[in-house]
Amino acid sequence: MRLEHLNFYSFFTKYSLMEEYGFSSGIVSRIFKKMLPNIPDTNTVEYVLLKQENPIPYVLDLIDFKTISTSHTAKQLDLSIKALCAKVVAFGLDNQIKAKIDYLELDVEPFTILLEKINYLYNCEREETLELINTLKAIERLIIELRKNKNKIGTSFHFTLTTRRILEYTTRVKELLFLKLNITSEKYWKNLLIDFIEYSKYKDSVRRYISRHSDLVAIEIVEHNSSKGQKYIAENGKDYWNFFNKSLFGGSIIAVFALFKLIITSYNLPELTNALLFSINYALCFIIVKELGGIIATKQPAMTATTIAKNIDKEGNLKYDSMKSITTIVRKVFRSQFISIMGNFIMAILFACGIMYLIQKFNIDLSGIVKPEYLIKKVVPTPQLVLYAGIAGFFLALSGLISGYVDNKVIASKISHRIRNNSNLFNSNRIATFFEKKAGVLFGNISLGFFLGSSFLLSHFSPFEIDIRHVAFSSANLGYAIMNFDFNLKTIILGLVGALLIGLVNFIVSFSITFYLALKSRGVNFRLLPKVLYSIFKDMCFHPLHYIIKIEREPLTNVD
Repeated sequence: MRLEHLNFYSFFTKYSLMEEYGFSSGIVSRIFKKMLPNIPDTNTVEYVLLKQENPIPYVLDLIDFKTISTSHTAKQLDLSIKALCAKVVAFGLDNQIKAKIDYLELDVEPFTILLEKINYLYNCEREETLELINTLKAIERLIIELRKNKNKIGTSFHFTLTTRRILEYTTRVKELLFLKLNITSEKYWKNLLIDFIEYSKYKDSVRRYISRHSDLVAIEIVEHNSSKGQKYIAENGKDYWNFFNKSLFGGSIIAVFALFKLIITSYNLPELTNALLFSINYALCFIIVKELGGIIATKQPAMTATTIAKNIDKEGNLKYDSMKSITTIVRKVFRSQFISIMGNFIMAILFACGIMYLIQKFNIDLSGIVKPEYLIKKVVPTPQLVLYAGIAGFFLALSGLISGYVDNKVIASKISHRIRNNSNLFNSNRIATFFEKKAGVLFGNISLGFFLGSSFLLSHFSPFEIDIRHVAFSSANLGYAIMNFDFNLKTIILGLVGALLIGLVNFIVSFSITFYLALKSRGVNFRLLPKVLYSIFKDMCFHPLHYIIKIEREPLTNVD
């Protein structure tokens, strides 16, 4: 076979619009290709590279490097560059993408410059080619800026897939431009051929595709929590004690709803009815606490974890030159969480005791409702208690992610804008404002209520019993139990330890799940993550009190 008979066009362009599909379609396509592999046309360089025993030397032997610059292959190279650039320009000047660029006050000019330059590609001098490469770099920076600001413009699977594909196009064009500049260099040709052989090994891999795109799920649901998470971090002593006061208030409301749950239980209703009433009870509790300005400590980890991830990966590459600032924010998160849990824990117990004292004062019989031995048994430390607290932590994380998902959808789908401009809706401005500010929180609280209230139904589908333990509700139950039975001191202490253990497990599980997803969504290299965790652990060992209370002057371990 002679070089002029070999088609390089699909090899150069590498990506096809015919292969652009959604996430699930991409998986199905790859499974199909596993069963019936896609074979390139026999006149293409891809076919030679896949079928020849020593493909690279074979292709290089076909190339006459003295005349390559004026050959048919060089023309195919120029056409490939032009085709890929056209796709990049079409993306940047698309009306929806341009609207996002304008909203963020970014400059769309690099796309228009690229459009002008590709018209003169065939007669491009070296300096002009280098300018074209710089224009592509400017476009890459613009696209990365779009991706970084997805919490402002909203995101979706399609948007993330498309921006990633355009970044692949720009990378490929730069590779081809460097080849154009060095078209007579055997080294550049060899590198391009080796790169294709490596690429062909994994391009149809289902496992790699899922791994590479699994962050798309996380991207849609965690980004909006990072900005909210900042509100749950005490920056100074005033914020620290303000959190304590708000969590005391939250604990008092939870104590009331914990009693409501005990009353519902006492009626011995069918399981599905109980699940519905428990769910409504939990959801109402969380909504009321939020609306009245209280704090439920276990709602914080799902928000603060994304904030830490954002600080770790400010540039999207997990740089460690800001390790001290990362350690500082971790300290703030831990002590904010600690004081909030303590506020819920203390007030839930004390308020429950106070309610029970008043009930007993008025000689109201609650013996059929409050069963002290059963209630305290539910908070005494056991492996089962840790499991149930972990299940609650999972649901806490899941509800936080749902909250972020709804917030993102409101922005990405321009729900508020569409409601405001809908003449058929009464008081559309107020409805639009509600969706802007409260839709995510409301859906998150309702979903959490139904998760916690209905979780016991999953026992019918599981080989073991499933239940939940929530620190504030368990603390309130402990308070009701103590006031209705003369427990010995050891049992009471075990109950207190168990309630705090529930809080710890709730926090660790919820925080860990959200933290993992937040890092995954930002494309963090997990091989480097142990260095961050080790540095934080080291700081905890040297300055444990800083993770519990606010100290004005905070020495930092040299962790860089």
